[in-house]
Amino acid sequence: MATSNGTMVDAPRWCKTDLGKRAWQVGATVAGAHAGEVDREGRFPAEATEAMRTSGLLGSMVPVALGGEGAGLAAISESIRAMASHCASSALVLAMHQIEVAYLIHHGETDALQDLLGRVATGSVLMANANSEVGLGGDVGRSLCGLEHRDGMVHLEKDVLALSYAAYADAITVNCRRDVEAAETDQVMLICGPGSFSVEPTGVWDTMGLRGTCSSGYRLVVDEREDMVLTDTWSTVVNRTGLAATAATLNSVWLGIAEAAAATAHASVRAEARRSIGTTPPSALRLAEMLVVLGQARAVLADTIAHIEAVGTGAAMEDDLSLVLEMRDLKLSMTTLSADVVLRALTVCGLSGYKRDSKFSVERNVRDVLGGQLMANNNRFYVDNAQLLTMVKRF
Repeated sequence: MATSNGTMVDAPRWCKTDLGKRAWQVGATVAGAHAGEVDREGRFPAEATEAMRTSGLLGSMVPVALGGEGAGLAAISESIRAMASHCASSALVLAMHQIEVAYLIHHGETDALQDLLGRVATGSVLMANANSEVGLGGDVGRSLCGLEHRDGMVHLEKDVLALSYAAYADAITVNCRRDVEAAETDQVMLICGPGSFSVEPTGVWDTMGLRGTCSSGYRLVVDEREDMVLTDTWSTVVNRTGLAATAATLNSVWLGIAEAAAATAHASVRAEARRSIGTTPPSALRLAEMLVVLGQARAVLADTIAHIEAVGTGAAMEDDLSLVLEMRDLKLSMTTLSADVVLRALTVCGLSGYKRDSKFSVERNVRDVLGGQLMANNNRFYVDNAQLLTMVKRF
């Protein structure tokens, strides 16, 4: 994709795949151009999402046999990181969509689900998830709502704690009890295809950052075919696919935000150096220190994704407890390191970084990156890891 005058925007050195470079172009020419407005108004990044549809980004993970590109997690991660370098909200839309696509790829066995996956490949379907539920405090391992089975159809009503970009999604994945009599932990995943659901807002999304995700609470009502329910249990879907897809995609958003702040800090130091030819600005030392932390964040993400791809999907993923620990640790490391990079970038830029009207402002980066430690809360990950460490022989 080119700028308005027809020139291409050069991607950074770390952006190596065709998919990543394509995402960088969309980010530089569309998402970034509207990011400020999306943030100020707390509105959905409609322009960037439309560009992701037409550029093939939304369908890039779908297997080639179904019309997609068959992109692996490393390339998907790079595309999300590239998008986040320009607009975190747009990148989160892409990341959350790809998580749901991964569920379809690895667990969508029926003809109806395969048909939906083919539509995803064309870019005509944007997917969202309705996993959280009011009354459970963010615990997605349980459900209060359950499926009502009616002559080959299922009916579901769910009060969702946070349903990102619900009003703009074409399909929604939702976890729920297998039926109204099932235990809270006996869960399945229902894929709500286009035209099968309605959403009614029950809250507002007026937050410090990540404002364009529009993650308000919603009342979700669904009437869908039974063959849109995944055969595998919810726990199987999460353990064999969800943890890996989430680790690779969401953590790419936090790193992309850090990349954006680091690039701004670098530009600030270079501008200062041009004003004092022959001397090294004091801020350059802080920039060098920041680059070390950024390198750590880049390395931990790349290493974990390489490990995920080496293990592959299926039972091997579910049974590798050391990898589960590593994926959870990735979230803790990435949200901490990325926030550290962004705050160091603020120090490098100084008052220019603090001012909202400055070309060296990192205000939006600061607000956006802090959300990573809260969605989901890092404290919960530490508790889960503490329990898992008693079972893992080596890490």
